[in-house]
Amino acid sequence: MKRFLVRVRDAFALRCNFCLLALLALPMSAQTNPASPSSTAPAHFAFPPADLMNIGVYYYPEAWPAEQWSRDFANIKKLGMEFVHMGEFSWAFMEPTEGHFDFAWLDRAIQLATDQGLKVVLCTPTPAPPVWLTSAHPEILMIDANGRQMQHGTRQQASWSVPLYRQYVAKIVHELGKRYGQDPRIWGWQLDNELTHYGKEPDYGPESQTSFRAWLQKKYGTVANLNRDWGNAFWSQMYQTFDQIRIPNQLEQVAQMNPHAILDSQRWFADETADYLRFQTDILREYCGHRQWITTNHIHNFPAVNPVLNGKDFDVVSWTHYPVHGNANRGPLGFRLGDSAVISFAGDFMRSINGQAGVMELQPGQVNWGDVNPQPYPGAVHLWIMRTFATGSKFVCTYRYREPLSGAEQYHYGLVGTDGVTPTNGGEQYAQAARELVQLRTLAKPNAPLPAAYAARRTAILYSYEDRWEVDNHKQNKDWDTYEHVLKYYRAAKRAGAPVDVITEDKDFSAYPFLIAPAYQMLDAQLVARWKAYVEAGGHLILTARTGQKDRRGHLWEGPWAMPVLDLIGAKIKFYDTLPAPNVAHVKAGDQTHEWFTWGDVLDPQPGTQTLATYSDQYYAGGVAATTRALGKGTVTYIGVDSVTGDLEAQLLGDVLKKAGAKPEQFADGFSVDFRDGLWIATNFTEKTQRAPIPAGKRPVIGNADVPIAGVAVWQE
Repeated sequence: MKRFLVRVRDAFALRCNFCLLALLALPMSAQTNPASPSSTAPAHFAFPPADLMNIGVYYYPEAWPAEQWSRDFANIKKLGMEFVHMGEFSWAFMEPTEGHFDFAWLDRAIQLATDQGLKVVLCTPTPAPPVWLTSAHPEILMIDANGRQMQHGTRQQASWSVPLYRQYVAKIVHELGKRYGQDPRIWGWQLDNELTHYGKEPDYGPESQTSFRAWLQKKYGTVANLNRDWGNAFWSQMYQTFDQIRIPNQLEQVAQMNPHAILDSQRWFADETADYLRFQTDILREYCGHRQWITTNHIHNFPAVNPVLNGKDFDVVSWTHYPVHGNANRGPLGFRLGDSAVISFAGDFMRSINGQAGVMELQPGQVNWGDVNPQPYPGAVHLWIMRTFATGSKFVCTYRYREPLSGAEQYHYGLVGTDGVTPTNGGEQYAQAARELVQLRTLAKPNAPLPAAYAARRTAILYSYEDRWEVDNHKQNKDWDTYEHVLKYYRAAKRAGAPVDVITEDKDFSAYPFLIAPAYQMLDAQLVARWKAYVEAGGHLILTARTGQKDRRGHLWEGPWAMPVLDLIGAKIKFYDTLPAPNVAHVKAGDQTHEWFTWGDVLDPQPGTQTLATYSDQYYAGGVAATTRALGKGTVTYIGVDSVTGDLEAQLLGDVLKKAGAKPEQFADGFSVDFRDGLWIATNFTEKTQRAPIPAGKRPVIGNADVPIAGVAVWQE
C-alpha cells in the first residue's frame, strides 16, 4: 500500500512557481500534505447500532420555487425519509460572484428540513464550478486526449490537478466548514460527486503532466530506475529526464503503449484523486472533527478511482449504484432486476475498507441516461434497498426526490413525479422500506454474533485495483473480463451461503476459514509467505487463473511461469490457452462438464497434489485444469480455468467448503441469504420463486417463505 501514499508536498515544488505561490497563500488547512491520509486518524464517527440503516433522499432547493420547499420537506417526511442530501451542484448559488458568499437560501432549506425532523447531509459543490470561475480562469479546465479543452455548460469539467483550482475549492470548502462544521443540524458531508469527471481518461493538461512527472520522480528517484522498471530498452524508449515523459495517450502514440507507463499512470491518477478528496477532508476536519461524518459517493465499478486510498480519511465509505440502465445483467430479467452479485459485492467491498459503508445514491426507478431505459421489475427498488441493508450498510439514499422538469436529467424518476407531490412506484417502495426499517429496529439485536454454521462458511475475497488494472491491460483474449472473473467466485460463495468480505492485502487473513484470490497477477514473496502461513494454520486458500505471473512492477518472472506460487499450489503450469469466440472448449470436474474459452492453465501436478478438473478436448485433452493439496492444517486449491457460466467455480468452491466441514448451501444464482443484527434477509434476483431456508417454527417478519421474483423475506434468528 505504500506506493499509494507516496504523494508528498514537495511534489508540488516541481510545479510552476506561480501555482506554488498560490498554494502557499492559502490558510494552512488548504496546504494539505498529499502524503498524509489522516495521519492522526482519531476514531471515526459512530453510527448508532440501534438505527440499523437510515434512509434518505437528494433534494435540490435551488432548483425549485422557494414557496414549495416547506411542502416538499413535509412530504419527504411523510414518505418516511430520515435525512436529506443537498448542495453538491450549487456552487453558483453559494458563491454567485467571486468572493461573495450567499448561504441564506441554504440556511432556510436546512431549517425547513430540521423542522420536519430530517437530518441533513451537506455537500461540497466542487463538481460544478460557476461560470465566473471558468471564464476568468480557463486554465482550470481539463484537456482530453484529443487536446480539446472542456467548456462551461455541463459538470465536472475542471481539473483537480491544477493548484489554482484547488485554491478556489479551498475557499468555498472553508466557508462551508466555518458556517456548518459545528451545526448540530448537519449530520454528515459528501465531498464532490462521483469523481469520474474525466470519464474514461485522465486530464492531459499541463498541470496534470507536471503532477505525473513529480509522482514518477518521487517513486523512482532517477530516470535510470524508471527506464529499468518500464523496460524502456525495448523500442529505444529510453528517457533522459523526467520532463520528457507524458501521460500515456493512445492518440499520441501510433503503436502499442508501454504497459508499465500505463500502469503507473493509473496508479498516479488514483493517487491524485485520493489526494484531492483528502485535501477537502482536511479542511472540513478543522471545523467538524468527527462530530459529523465525511464521505464521497464513489461509483461502485469505476476502477480508475480507488476508494481504498481514502479509507482512513473518511468516516464511512459510500458509493453510487444504478442496477438497471439498459444492460442485460444476469438472466432473462436482469435488465429489470439488476445483478445481485454486483450490488452485494460493492457492499461487501466498501464495508470492508474501514468497517462502515452506505449507498449514497441508489436508483429510484426508471432513469434517462442509459442506452435503453427500461422500467424496473415491480418491487425491484424495494429489493435493492433490502439487499443494501443485508450487506450491512449504515444508510441508503436515493437520487432524487422530485423528477426534474428541465435540464439534463429529464425522464429521470424521483420519489415523486412531475407534479411534485404524487409518489412514483419507486417512491412507494422507498416508503415501504422506510416503514419496514422502523419495524426491524424493534426486532433486531444489534451486533449479534454470526450463527455458528454461517460463520463456518465465512469467506474473504482478495481484491486489488492494481491487479485489476494490470490484468485488464494484458487481456490476451478480448472477451476476458477481470471484474466478471472475480464476480464468478463471489457468486459461488453467495450460492454456498457464505458471508463474504471483499478485502485488501493489509487485512488479517486469519479471521476467515476461506480465502479466495482471483486472478491475483502481481505479487511478491511476502504475500506468498503470508498465504502459506495462513494455510499451514488451518486456512483454505483458493487461487485462480492468472495468479502470480508478475512481480509488483508488472514484470514476468525470470524463471518458470508463475514461479512464486508453484511450490504453494504443488503444481507447475505448462502453458495457458485462450480460444477465439465463438469457439468453446470443455473441462470436466466430477461428473459435470463446463464450457470455457477465455483462459485455461494446463497444470502439471506434483506428487501429493490431487487433480480436481481436466480438459475434455483440444490437443491437451486429459490435461489438468484444477488441483488441490493439503498443507499443514489447511488446503491450497488452484483453479486454472475461467468457465463461461461460473458453474465450475461454484462446484469446486462448494467442494472445498464441504471437505472442510463447512456445509455449503446450494442457493440459486441470484438468491442471497445474509445475516445482520440478529436478522436473516433473503432477496430474490432470479426469474423464479425461491424458498427461503426458514427453520421450522419460525415465521418471516417481512415477506413469505416462498420468495417471489423481486421479493424479500426477513426473519429473526
